[in-house]
Amino acid sequence: MASPLNILFLCSWYPHDGNPTQGIFIRRHAEALALYHRVTTVFASSDPGISQAKIQVSERGNLKEVICLYPKVMSEIPVVSNFIKFNRYASAFSSVIDDLFSKTPFDIIHLHVIFPAGIAALKALQKYKIPLFITEHWSGYYPEDGNYKGYVVKHLTKEVVKRAAAVMVISGKLQKAMQKHGLAGRYHLINNVVDTVCFKPGNTSTAPNDKLRILHVSSLVEREKNILGILAVAAGLKRKSKPFHLLVVGGQPETVGGYKKRVQEMGLTDDVSFAGQAAPEQVALYMRQSDVFLLLSHFEGMPVVLLEAMTCGLPVMSTPVGAVEEMVKPGYGKVLKTHEVSECIQELCDYQRHDYETPANMYRYMEQTYGYAAVAKQITEIYNQGAEC
Repeated sequence: MASPLNILFLCSWYPHDGNPTQGIFIRRHAEALALYHRVTTVFASSDPGISQAKIQVSERGNLKEVICLYPKVMSEIPVVSNFIKFNRYASAFSSVIDDLFSKTPFDIIHLHVIFPAGIAALKALQKYKIPLFITEHWSGYYPEDGNYKGYVVKHLTKEVVKRAAAVMVISGKLQKAMQKHGLAGRYHLINNVVDTVCFKPGNTSTAPNDKLRILHVSSLVEREKNILGILAVAAGLKRKSKPFHLLVVGGQPETVGGYKKRVQEMGLTDDVSFAGQAAPEQVALYMRQSDVFLLLSHFEGMPVVLLEAMTCGLPVMSTPVGAVEEMVKPGYGKVLKTHEVSECIQELCDYQRHDYETPANMYRYMEQTYGYAAVAKQITEIYNQGAEC
């Protein structure tokens, strides 16, 4: 496989008009591999605004992105609704795959996040005898998440993993969690990708400021991201008379509105602000204007936002979730020992930027480890090993 490959990505998550940040790390893997190979990504999603299927195709260099939208199932009868949803999703996905195979001799199928796109992957494997590779990002296997359940999900996952030439995961913790569920496979650790052109250090982060500038960027989904915990930290800092400002970026308008109300009730209006959703370039600017990035999630995979922050030269502070302990090198941030708010408050009170690595050194390491070329070479080597098995 020394020559360029034709790679077909089948994606359970992918950025699209309905959710422009969903699975952004999958797109970046595709962009990375497109430096050396030809990559086609396929993603399918229901759309309540259409009455018949619609295909969106975009091409950039060696990367072709195909989004298949199909009418949303309106039935509210549980068993009937689930059956129709399952069938409509599989049919939409498979029809696109068959059309692509009629035009392109793909060398590899690469499944990103096993459920639900694994449905289409299994059907494709029955027709097209080429190697299957998997990259799993989902945190559902972790006990603290607990969403790996139900006969359909478990049966499909076991069948797909059994057929894979390799299973790539973004942390040793995720590999162990999958293996505890009986998912034996040829596992390989890989990194997520950071756009090191967009995310890079600047001069703004060194500007003198009498307040500790704390940044949080996420979907603001409470069950995972623990925004209430972050607000509790803000309240604790205020009680200790620690000068600070917390900027929260991301979230749907209705979600942001709910947290704004909570901030008002907590008397933190002057200390906490919300920026809503922001483009990557704006997020990078926020990072360059901050002193520390804060993540207090209950569970994660390999949070790309931490990689982006460190690439901007911004030290991070996070709970010990997912791959965080593997990601955050000494001098690049602080991995909290517990999920206790009190520990985080004390660490922020003690924070001194000079205790951490310089932005230039952080950027250099991140580019060499998480840049497009580095990750593309890492995955290509796994393709080569898998083809030899």
